[in-house]
Amino acid sequence: MGILILLGIAVVAIFACYWMTVGAFQLLLRLLGLPKYRDVIVPSKYDFKTVVEFDNPVAQYVYDVIAGFKGTNENKGDAIKLGLGLLFLALIDGMASFAWPLLIAVIALWFLFCVSPRAMSAARRRAIRFKDCTADDWHKTHLWAMKSELRQQEMASAIRRSGVDGFHR
Repeated sequence: MGILILLGIAVVAIFACYWMTVGAFQLLLRLLGLPKYRDVIVPSKYDFKTVVEFDNPVAQYVYDVIAGFKGTNENKGDAIKLGLGLLFLALIDGMASFAWPLLIAVIALWFLFCVSPRAMSAARRRAIRFKDCTADDWHKTHLWAMKSELRQQEMASAIRRSGVDGFHR
């Protein structure tokens, strides 16, 4: 009988701790205005409508971290690159001493919490800067860049065919 009472108290205590933790987390989300994963839109540098800005810098940072993670998860090519990178890091961890995994973990955390939010804020700033550009404007810009690249390749090919080695001898 005593065991059942202790078991009942343990179940109630676990439920109370869970309820307080989830409630505290939801309260923290509401008080700080932090975004939820399902509400995050990955900002596109070509589309101003995807830009979301917060007045609170903490909420903006959390939003940028989540957007970076969500952008990697939604883009399958980036997810494959991330997976191969983690596999490579795991192989290095298996071959290295204790210092290498620690260094790699610090670099990975730096990328996750420092570089990724900066990339999201850069995409947001670019979208704000070019908010008046239409899809046709972007198409013309990309077409012009491709033509410029083609002209550079043609010039390099012509210089190679002419036999000019360069300007230094």
